[in-house]
Amino acid sequence: MDKKLEPYYLSAETALSIVSKKFNIKIDIKEDDINLRFKKYDRNNTDDSIQ
Repeated sequence: MDKKLEPYYLSAETALSIVSKKFNIKIDIKEDDINLRFKKYDRNNTDDSIQ
């Protein structure tokens, strides 16, 4: 039986926190850098991608 996955809409901070816990690593990123890199991403635009 195939299980349908639910979409998750996470903040950059939450997503990076999950990744760091999963792989037991420390991720240090300045808050200003997160805002600069992720603020232009539009999750509703299928042509948009994170650079």
